[in-house]
Amino acid sequence: MEKEKQENMEKEQNENQIIRTNAYFVVHEDGLNEITQSLILLNDYTRVWKIIRKRNMFYVFYNNNKEYLKLWLDKKHNLLFYFGSFNDNLFFDNIEIHEDNTGCVIYTNNSIQCNEKVIEFKNMALFDIIRQIDYRLLNPVIWLICTLY
Repeated sequence: MEKEKQENMEKEQNENQIIRTNAYFVVHEDGLNEITQSLILLNDYTRVWKIIRKRNMFYVFYNNNKEYLKLWLDKKHNLLFYFGSFNDNLFFDNIEIHEDNTGCVIYTNNSIQCNEKVIEFKNMALFDIIRQIDYRLLNPVIWLICTLY
């Protein structure tokens, strides 16, 4: 029985592509009032999230749109993130609407499984950090990470 269980686990690991990378908190304040930004409305079936895309950076708004979590990838495909606040008006001429139907789930405190791939952050338990800031951020963050990788 134990050998069969181990064989099933090995088979599952062989079927999944494992992406190992790092995540880093970076103090990276910048302005959001540029014209080159678009709004993504993400429906995760419990609420609609406002995500701003500015070049290669994504800003997930929370706490009544007063705070945001910024996510982006560096040249080595490490995930960089920053928490900031915002108290101004934004105007958009481009709106995308997405539904969170990726089927991605938290695999461990430092990895998620997205369809046939597992994304693992080697250096930190990223999802514990996000959960401590605001646990509701997990759904849009998982969707973004699965989209980015």
